[in-house]
This record gives sequence, C-alpha cells and structure tokens, in this order.
Amino acid sequence: MPEYRKDIILDEWVIIATERAKRPENFREEKIKVEKKEGIVCPFDRGNEQMTPPEVLKVDKNGNEVQGDGPWQIRIVPNKFPALVEHAEPLSRQYGIYMLMEGFGMHDVVIHSPEHITNISELDLAQTRLLVEVYVKRLLEIKKDTRIESVIIMLNQGKEAGASLEHSHSQIFSLPLNPPALMKEVHGTRRYFEKTKKCPMCDILKFELSEKKRLIYECEDFVIVQPYASRNPFETWVVPKRHFSNFENILEKERDSFAKCLKMVVDFFYYELNEPAFNYYIHTGPLHDSAGAHYHCHFELIPKFSIKAGFEIATGIDICITTPEYTADFMNNSGRFN
Repeated sequence: MPEYRKDIILDEWVIIATERAKRPENFREEKIKVEKKEGIVCPFDRGNEQMTPPEVLKVDKNGNEVQGDGPWQIRIVPNKFPALVEHAEPLSRQYGIYMLMEGFGMHDVVIHSPEHITNISELDLAQTRLLVEVYVKRLLEIKKDTRIESVIIMLNQGKEAGASLEHSHSQIFSLPLNPPALMKEVHGTRRYFEKTKKCPMCDILKFELSEKKRLIYECEDFVIVQPYASRNPFETWVVPKRHFSNFENILEKERDSFAKCLKMVVDFFYYELNEPAFNYYIHTGPLHDSAGAHYHCHFELIPKFSIKAGFEIATGIDICITTPEYTADFMNNSGRFN
C-alpha cells in the first residue's frame, strides 16, 4: 500500500508509491557508454591552463599550494561564465513593489584532475581525499569575507544533471544571503530542537542505527543511509556522527572517513547502476549566523532517475517510485560498502 512519510526536518510529506514501485535492479538500465571526445581541446586539461581565468587555488598531489606553473592535481578557477560576480555590490534596493540586488557572489569551478576524466568515480581514494581537503581550504578562505553568508558545494555529473563540460568538476557558489533551501532546513532543525532539545539529524542517526532497515554503511565517523522520507529513488545521504553544523569544521580524521564514504557511494552508482547522471550537494550551515546547536551538516547524492510531473509540481509533494528499504538492501548486497 502507498505510504505518506513525513520529513521531520522540513516538516513536509512525501509519497512512497509502493503500488507502482520499481525494484532497485530495474534502475540498472543498459545504455551506450558515452566515449570520451577525442581531438577536442578541453580547457580543464593539463597544458590548457591559459584557457581558464587565473586560479584562486591550486594544489599538488600532497595538498600543498602551488604557485606559478608548477605541476598540480586540483585547481579552483572562477567560472568563465559566472552566475554571480565578485565586483557587484551586495546591497538590496526597492524597485517599485519589488526588491532588487546586483548579482554579487563568487562562482568557482573545482577541476578534479589534470587528466581528462569524465566521471568523479575515476578519481582514486587519495585524489578523492585531496578533493575533500580542497573543499575545506576554499570554504575557510571564503568565510573570511563577511559579505558572504552561505556556500553551496555541488556537482553535476552527466548531461541530464546539468553538466556542460565532460571533464569532471564540481562548483562552489558563495552567496550574500541564505537561500530558501538552506533556510527551510535551518528553520526546521531549529523548530525540532526547540520542541525536543535535540538535533533532528542526531535523532535520525540514532533511530537508523538501531533499526538498520535503511542503513548502508557505518564507520567511526560517518553513516551512509537511505532517508526514510526519500524524495527520489536511491537518494543517498552521508552524515557525520559527530554533531557539527559547518563542513569547514570537519576534523582531519573525519576527512579521511568522508573521502572513503564519498568514493564508495560514487563507485556504487558508476559500477552497479551503469553510470547514471546525478547531483551531489554538501549541506553546510550559514557561515556567520549561529545554527550550531540544531543544524547538522551532511552530504546528499540525488540520481536523475525520475522527473517531477504535474502532481509534484502542483502539490509540492514528491512521489518516490521505490522504497528506501529496498534500495538499502540492494546497495548492501552489492558488496561495495564493506
């Protein structure tokens, strides 16, 4: 029977459509692999650095910052066609009955490798760990700018997920405001905390670790889980066991654990589900407004297996066409999370 399930953080309902649910293995569609383009000049490849704006951060394989033309493993460059620009003024003003503000912010591109790779799964564990380190370095630098209120770290993997260049890269958006999605989470976690004196994500972890129906992997520092009120098939969370609100506060040993979890998750989708398109996001708290007691940073990966249709758009209620219990069982049986 279909079920309504409530997201205790956002205070929103979703529908788990068990009557029309697909088995997890049905998402392993056979498709023609997209071959890497040959003979195409890629601005992110080693040797083509002059084709991008000057980098804001460049590190070698040991994580040391590189100056000048030295060999690099990861570069962060301003987006050549940015959605936001740093030279604008972050001041809002009235425009008739509306509010208007110039498009101030930063829009960075994180180039994952000097080699021409097309999927993040092609990074080995050491390079994935280096990517985590670079995210933290950039967050700490951005945080020094008091005009920036929030940062979104995200990846579009595959054309269907919004990737415009095939060379594996992620993006960092720095905003002078807290976007609606973050504020919904902040308000929801605060509401739960005021009612129970507990962090909702900590309570979610406690329940999921006790029940184990949606648990994928557990280590000393992190848990990989299918959320109870999943909005999308195979929606996957990586959640720190230690309560902290901002990703830049991740400890050294937690960076190792998170890199391992990230590697396992992207490898599962690459090898077991035939390389679907997906988006991932690091949900980190506001940079300067305290949400430490109730907000719990985490990572979400959303595969592009379904498209919102009329009901979802009209009602704001998502329909998930598989169950998180089935998908958790399928992921556990894959052998990728040992």
